[in-house]
Amino acid sequence: MGVHLWELKSEEDDNSVLHIAARARQSRLISDIIPLCKDIVKSKNCKGDTARHCAAKSAQLDALLALMGWSKYDVGAGISNFVLKEKNGDGDTALHIALEKNQEKMTVILVNECPQACYELNEMRISPLFMAIKLKNLQLVKKMMNYIKEFEPSSFGHLMSGKSVVHAAIETDNIGYLAAVRYLLKKFPHLAYECNKDEDGSFPIHKACSGGHVKVMKELYKTRHLLNRKGQNILHVAAAHGKAEVVSYLLKTPELERLINLKDDRGNTPLNLAAKGFHPRVVYILTCEPRMKQLRNKDGLTALDIAEILTESPSTFETRLTWMALRYVNSPRSAQSTRQEYFRQKIENPTDKTDLEHFKSRNDTLLLVATLVATVTFAAGFTVPGAYKQDEPNICMAILVHKWAFQVFVICNTAALYTSILTAVSLIWANLSDLKLLLLSLKFAVPLLGFSLSMMSMAFMTGLYVVLRDVPRLSNVVLGMGIVFLILMLLVFIPLVNPYIKNSVVRFGLQDLSCCC
Repeated sequence: MGVHLWELKSEEDDNSVLHIAARARQSRLISDIIPLCKDIVKSKNCKGDTARHCAAKSAQLDALLALMGWSKYDVGAGISNFVLKEKNGDGDTALHIALEKNQEKMTVILVNECPQACYELNEMRISPLFMAIKLKNLQLVKKMMNYIKEFEPSSFGHLMSGKSVVHAAIETDNIGYLAAVRYLLKKFPHLAYECNKDEDGSFPIHKACSGGHVKVMKELYKTRHLLNRKGQNILHVAAAHGKAEVVSYLLKTPELERLINLKDDRGNTPLNLAAKGFHPRVVYILTCEPRMKQLRNKDGLTALDIAEILTESPSTFETRLTWMALRYVNSPRSAQSTRQEYFRQKIENPTDKTDLEHFKSRNDTLLLVATLVATVTFAAGFTVPGAYKQDEPNICMAILVHKWAFQVFVICNTAALYTSILTAVSLIWANLSDLKLLLLSLKFAVPLLGFSLSMMSMAFMTGLYVVLRDVPRLSNVVLGMGIVFLILMLLVFIPLVNPYIKNSVVRFGLQDLSCCC
């Protein structure tokens, strides 16, 4: 009878009757089959699954309990644990699968039955303990850790060769991650010095910094001088990932102040990495530091070079803020030849094509705006508020010519027209495909365009005010709204026109904008 049961398998997937019973929650049938054919519990299908794997995959707790009950039969000492530790084709034990399916009751039962399985690694070098941490189940983690402690040193050897459980605890973003890290480091303090072999060789403190976990970083503070495989310290990592809170904390720590100007293997300082990642708030924090130096990397590029070269068109708000923060502190550019050499090496292009395409796109946008302003102000010059006189000898003379608001309208409208035309002409020069000339044209055109927009706004405000002069309340409201919005426009536009302005209001405005990113 037992031989026949052993040989009964499905043609598609090599499932035995025990596999099928485990999937179908046939716990009574399982209890009847095993005494008749004891070795069937070790049978595997085409995927390497035993019946326990199938029960775990189907989340059939009753079937799993029935399968675990077969150990009371005389089948040999240690076979129960052997089957629980048995791996399928993916290297997963039943415990791996139970955790993957988030079956908490099943997981606890399997851990109690075979604690050694807690540190078994699958093909991806992931242990059940790693998975329990990812599930944010601190109680289960503690239970596993207590069992693993009993099986040292073999258990620790498995954990060290697999994916780092401390890294997993740091990356798990919930309230209990700090407690999990503390518990793991208390049990295995040497895990703090375990690097991540699969990625960039980061240590747990680097993971804490890249995740912005200041409290976890404090727990790992004794490893603060470790470098990852890229030669980066904790400030490099925090800056590269835009973690402003961590950067601020590190800069306020006196013994870590020397980190601010250290270079990684590519010669990048924390500022260079923050500029590369377009993290304006971190750039702002670093540039506020009097100890910070504007250093070039191994490609000869400064932080401003990196920000400008990597900026794609159209640029994002973060890239613009990053550029503004660097320009405010007079961040230097490298020589044009250095930038061209960089392009030759990195994108195999002997010209500065990337820069040209980016700035040409910006040039086209400004040219369109300047043309629209010129068109509007030109039309307004011949359709003045209040119309014209129709009687001799002042025929075609503006009716409101002696009103102060009308005079302001005429002056502002004329100024807006001519400055917008001058802006358009200067931008046309930028189409000569010379990067230096293009940058010079933009530097000249942007302030002019800002001035023409301001004049156009004032012309509209005073023109509307003068035609409503007989209704004082309405005219005063229009004038007040115009002044308020003009001031707001200037506050937004001034940093774009001139990021060098040494104005605390603008500077703090830039900080607030950076904090939003």
